[in-house]
Amino acid sequence: MVPVTHYMDRSGQVLAEVSPRRFFCTACHVPQYPVDPTVENTFIDTDTLLRQVLEAE
Repeated sequence: MVPVTHYMDRSGQVLAEVSPRRFFCTACHVPQYPVDPTVENTFIDTDTLLRQVLEAE
């Protein structure tokens, strides 16, 4: 789960999506050893999730 701080701008305002300054995950989160992921990434962004919910209704 993405921490709530990733959804805040520089002035502390909470945003509806990930802050552009937090968008480059590989700047902080990099693999330490070249291995295959232990779990599949099933992340769905908020816009896609909301679209899927609305289409299902």
